[in-house]
Amino acid sequence: MCSSTVGMLRPSQGWHVTCGLKANRKLNGKCLDQLAYALRHRRYTHVRVAAADGSPATHYVRQTSGRLVDVPFDIRVFFSKRHPREQSQAYFMCTDLTRSAHQALQGYRRRWSCEVDNFYLKTQAGLTDFRVRSYEAVDKYIVVVLLAWAYVERRFACERSAQIKTYGDIIRRHRDEHALDWLTGALLMLQDTGDILQVLHHFLRLQPSPA
Repeated sequence: MCSSTVGMLRPSQGWHVTCGLKANRKLNGKCLDQLAYALRHRRYTHVRVAAADGSPATHYVRQTSGRLVDVPFDIRVFFSKRHPREQSQAYFMCTDLTRSAHQALQGYRRRWSCEVDNFYLKTQAGLTDFRVRSYEAVDKYIVVVLLAWAYVERRFACERSAQIKTYGDIIRRHRDEHALDWLTGALLMLQDTGDILQVLHHFLRLQPSPA
């Protein structure tokens, strides 16, 4: 999320953001990695949050407050490591200055469900296949993709079980059902007509062979 977008979310109106930051973003005129080095002697706060798979994860956190470029209000930045001697670290910001490190990191973890949705929308539902289309076509295409995804979400909510653990399981089940219907239709038509070529032309949409 860019600074200008964060700047439009006014804490006074009850809107807040928790997100990740890159090391080169500047807080109070200094890059975050420089600030992290300046805070290297400050004691860590130990924070335990639930990871995406539900297992507990420990973070070693330092924090400071200030202003990012183009953000007209103070924010809080958390410098997080998974181990005190780890060289690299992650940077998180929160516009709610009353939030603790635990609350901020636990809130950031909830983004994982959005990442999962984005992954499936792009790789399975065809959200990225909109290129070389008019604006009106793209707008309609996105509606169709989101309707298809609503179908997946609905089925997942109703059928979730030991066998159906992910959205991918629902997609595979739907494809298997479609394949079963297709094959059943082909066999019934073959039973009725006895003409293999007619069945192949009907279900595979083959073009007639040139004379």
